[in-house]
Amino acid sequence: MPRLFPSVLVPVLLATTLLAQEEVPGPAAELKALAGLVGNWSGSGKMVEPNATTNWTAAGTYGWVMDGHFLREDFMITFEGMPEPMVFRAYMGWDREEQRYVNVVIANSGEVKLNAMKVMPDGSILQLMLQDQQGTPYVERAVFKVEGDTMLHSIAVLMPEGPSLDLVDGKFTRGGKGFAGGAESKAFQGAAPHADVQRLARMAGVYDVKGTMLMAPGAPEMKITGTDTYTMLFGGTILHAHTDGVAEGMPGKYAADSFFGWDPVRRRLVNVFIDNMGSVGSMDNWLAADGKSMTSISATLLQGQPTAMRYLAHFDDNGAMRRMVGHTIMGTNEPMQSFTADYTKK
Repeated sequence: MPRLFPSVLVPVLLATTLLAQEEVPGPAAELKALAGLVGNWSGSGKMVEPNATTNWTAAGTYGWVMDGHFLREDFMITFEGMPEPMVFRAYMGWDREEQRYVNVVIANSGEVKLNAMKVMPDGSILQLMLQDQQGTPYVERAVFKVEGDTMLHSIAVLMPEGPSLDLVDGKFTRGGKGFAGGAESKAFQGAAPHADVQRLARMAGVYDVKGTMLMAPGAPEMKITGTDTYTMLFGGTILHAHTDGVAEGMPGKYAADSFFGWDPVRRRLVNVFIDNMGSVGSMDNWLAADGKSMTSISATLLQGQPTAMRYLAHFDDNGAMRRMVGHTIMGTNEPMQSFTADYTKK
């Protein structure tokens, strides 16, 4: 995570290198490996399960967002005989801090994840993911490969017992209407929002944000202002937080998207986030029993230094955001109060 900025419920520390830079770095050169995906796609294939085979059709669109730092993927997949399509959105990017390709994905199944990706020597994109469905763990291997105006897609799964199963085999052709949006889509196969996500739904709305941040130990406090907008997606299974803001003395404007959902593998509330400086990351979150506060933590590398962050969000009696305070430990430095902000719901 090269640069992290406070976003409502996803506040993190802005990297100290910005103090010494007049401009934010442009998109990473490694993103050129994803350029072949850009455009609209339509396709079809089969989903093969032990006792059934289901035909599916799909339409999707890839396009650059966040000032070119991420390739956004929007897709809708319609399965034969199922009343609701599967809808998902993903953001592919390059994590400068960890030197890896990453994929932030949300879906109307309630999925919210940050996955590592690998671009193979032949240009194909590989993801290996630990998943969980109704208490059953499994490993998913997904592969995409673009050859001109054709994209091949396959998914194989490894269940707790037995050999791996080739689950999905599909082919896409460049062109068509594509797909955009879908946030209003219903939950896939009746997925119910987790109780913690339902509690966060009370935050929905638009907020004015005013506060201060400390970029490094011993640095002067910096004033920040902005607007945060919270919206429930996919039948209430995911909370989306969008931030627009500025920091005193810093060039340009800041934008970020964050998504909160329940992770059945780790059995906790998580959020994943990206921004227009190329930052990407995730945090773990715990709601207090009385519903009036939430603790968010992460441990990561920040400019090569091991960094721990803890943020405490306070809610009013109606569940709206009221105040947030953050503390950060970078490397061998002493802990510091790095973020303080008040939130006023419009």
